[in-house]
Amino acid sequence: VHCARRFYENIVPSHTIYDIECPDLLFRKFSDDGQYLITFSRNHHDLIVYRPTWLSFSCKEQDCYAHDLPSKANKFESYFTQLYSVTLASSGELICKDFFLYSENNQFGIFATSAAQIQNAPAVGGAIQGIPSIEKITFHLVRLADGVVLDERVFCNDYINLAHSMGVFLYDDLLAIVSLRYQRIHILQIRDSGNLVDVRAIGEYCREDDELFLNSSAQASGTASRT
Repeated sequence: VHCARRFYENIVPSHTIYDIECPDLLFRKFSDDGQYLITFSRNHHDLIVYRPTWLSFSCKEQDCYAHDLPSKANKFESYFTQLYSVTLASSGELICKDFFLYSENNQFGIFATSAAQIQNAPAVGGAIQGIPSIEKITFHLVRLADGVVLDERVFCNDYINLAHSMGVFLYDDLLAIVSLRYQRIHILQIRDSGNLVDVRAIGEYCREDDELFLNSSAQASGTASRT
């Protein structure tokens, strides 16, 4: 007799649990593939990443709603497993809880820490008057699988809008960081090795040879005026 097995292609949750006992953390978001839950410590120093355990409890009875769930069903640890906790913020810096970018394959995550904002900072070194300054902004490239910090990029006495990642854009392996204080766009490449490599800075100069061309033109104009 030929028999065919029955197999469920999809298992859909059918019950909602409220008042879960959660750790005292700042919950940010899931990665697109649902493999990582990004959270931060309350003191804004540590990155803590969890992985969902997905289906945790099941019922084989006819009327599952008539049966109570076990007591551990109300605990956060029943649904998530902590992968790692890593300290990102150095002395005087805090993690920006509204900032998080990740590569398309979810291999790398980009996080930001920053020092306090200075409102009436003097406009020096080509800075724009009236734009606040942040003494130190650090971008951290983290391997999401194990929490290893592979590379960092530091901007000093600059202002980058980190709220909701408004001043930083990621396209494929190219990372664009907008400096409002110096009116400059820094373009970096994320290598497969986990390194951040400078590609170009667009601001007072757009092409690599613009500075040389303008200096040469200025010297030629000076020579012509003297003759």
